[in-house]
Amino acid sequence: MGVRPPKGLERERPPKTTMAKVEVQIRRCCCCGLSMGATSIALYCLILFSILTGLAAWGLSDTNEHGDASHYNSCELEAQGKINADNRKLVFTGGQTTVVVEDSTSYHCSFGLYTEELKYTAQPRYLHLIVDILIYIGVILCSLLLLVGVCTYSYWCLAPWLVVMLIEIVRGLISCFFMFWYSHGNLARLAAAIFFTGLQIFHMSLWVLILAKFQRIYNIKHGNYIDRPYDTRVYPGGGVCPAPSTYAYSPDMRRADFYPPEAGHAPAGTMAPPPPPGSYYADQRYRY
Repeated sequence: MGVRPPKGLERERPPKTTMAKVEVQIRRCCCCGLSMGATSIALYCLILFSILTGLAAWGLSDTNEHGDASHYNSCELEAQGKINADNRKLVFTGGQTTVVVEDSTSYHCSFGLYTEELKYTAQPRYLHLIVDILIYIGVILCSLLLLVGVCTYSYWCLAPWLVVMLIEIVRGLISCFFMFWYSHGNLARLAAAIFFTGLQIFHMSLWVLILAKFQRIYNIKHGNYIDRPYDTRVYPGGGVCPAPSTYAYSPDMRRADFYPPEAGHAPAGTMAPPPPPGSYYADQRYRY
């Protein structure tokens, strides 16, 4: 059994609060607060995923009309080094030959691997594009709800964005993995895969920021302590932090009330004797 300290010397225990087991301790977003950061993230998602929805719809329409004949076959063969880019497409019109040059650095053969799912053949690509469009539309709707949640300070409006965006990040990472898998060592394809992998990592950081905003609103709504001082002792003057003046550490307010009397320490209310030799620090300050 431990020995209980004398009455009056017990430290006051802080009140118990219900806190999350895992809490994201983020107070700022770059150069602004979490509210402004969450608003910027919602606007960013509205713009980005609106563009991705349009590109995916374009790829879905092209796949439905032309299948693999429009872009997939030529991009795949050129990435494997089986055809020369200058002789990829030959168009005969009125006795004249028109050479259409579309190398691996074109949009369809690089970024199109992600936005139009051109790393797959026509049948699986069609299904992937439908799933992509549904997820993109979900992110757009949840971003609008995120703006409403920031304005009304409702953490439930942030929850759908966290769920749908997490699904989008997982989908994006899987897509990037297959971009590396089907790159065939082509530099343009590898560069596109690295770019979109970095985009997913950036989206992870945005997800963590929104999670921090969600937890902050939740804690405030439920009365949990936020940024509670680590030192809960009450100092002379009635505050929870030391007084800005030296009064709290003057000779009349020494530690005689907290520690047993020692040599060189005078009871409270009396002047302390000079410190003994050798009790100075190197910069000539007193030890206490």
